[in-house]
Amino acid sequence: EKNAKTGMYAAAYEISYADIYEYSQKKQSLKKWEVELGIKHVEMEIPWDQPVPDHLVPVVVDYCVNDVDATEKLFDAVYADYVAREILATISRGSMNATNNQLTALFIFGNDPRPQDKFNYVDLSKTFPGYVYEFGKSTYRGIEVGEGGYVYHKPGMYSNVALLDVASMHPHSLITEILLGLKYTTIYYQLVEARVSIKHEDWAALETILEGKLMPYVAKVQAGELSSKDLSTALKTAINSVYGLTCTAYENAFRDKRNHDNIVAKRGALFMVDLLKECESRGMNVIHIKTDSIKIADATQEQIKFISEFGSRYGYTFEHEATYDRLCLVNKSTYIAKYMTPHKDKKTGEEIWWTATGKQFQVPYVFKTLFNSTIQKKLELRWRLKLVTTEYLSGKWDNSVLW
Repeated sequence: EKNAKTGMYAAAYEISYADIYEYSQKKQSLKKWEVELGIKHVEMEIPWDQPVPDHLVPVVVDYCVNDVDATEKLFDAVYADYVAREILATISRGSMNATNNQLTALFIFGNDPRPQDKFNYVDLSKTFPGYVYEFGKSTYRGIEVGEGGYVYHKPGMYSNVALLDVASMHPHSLITEILLGLKYTTIYYQLVEARVSIKHEDWAALETILEGKLMPYVAKVQAGELSSKDLSTALKTAINSVYGLTCTAYENAFRDKRNHDNIVAKRGALFMVDLLKECESRGMNVIHIKTDSIKIADATQEQIKFISEFGSRYGYTFEHEATYDRLCLVNKSTYIAKYMTPHKDKKTGEEIWWTATGKQFQVPYVFKTLFNSTIQKKLELRWRLKLVTTEYLSGKWDNSVLW
């Protein structure tokens, strides 16, 4: 039916099967994808608001043809996102054209028009005595925590650095506090558990999780028609979309109007403050905390064990992600580190010794020249930049200087 206020037909969106831009995890223009994928990149030099002269019509046709070719290549490049959307749409009995948020809400809440009435509001000052939220600011134990993840840093050079991450901190904050109410938090919890079972390929466990709805996809994984990673990604998409929706400025099925201080993210931040204070009281050299991770310099096995046990008291599970032989922390988000032992690159599967976090060291020319000696071709040193203002080039330009 036609919307009386907007004059739009909701059903008109179903004229397509799916929108690549919408289901892709990485949101960017087709033109930027062309550059990133290294495929033919064409810009239209004819002003869009002017008539096209007859002799330039073939140029417009070529431009449109290239867009179609690029779209086909992009579909192949983000096929995992397409599969994730297909799985999510199937298990929620929704449309491929619906957003991930809509499909996740449909899967968890079904056709409940007012799921918020079952939500559980939590006063964090009872779990964390002394926590105060007023005038848009959060303070706890003498620290202004901030409204996102908690960040603490001591810039410098360090050795024998242990990196520990909380596994799925935000989902477990939501689960521990039963924020969606018992019924719906249980469904959400099963989504998280299902993803863990998929990562460990514990197919038998999935028979009793989510009423066995994932078993048809398990059969496809076992038959080689689908990868376990594709199945895991579909659930990850749903899991990660939920906690960000619990505290938004706009209406959505997961929003609790009483949640003014972003309970999900705040609980994790307050926990990290407790952890920092506890570690320092025991003489540990905490050098970096970033939302759900902590780095300890000169770490011992006893210290790592303590952190893991401390997290379990709050419903969190720490994973010892890595130990660095040396680490240079520049600021709250930028560091370069060398592993104690080589790690496998998640994309290439190759052994790597160095890892960089933050743009400063991730610039290809910097990282591959200073920390990686396996440069195969000059294209590996490319650095993509986006021009957001007008730039004028004068004189002759020699393209050979670009590569």
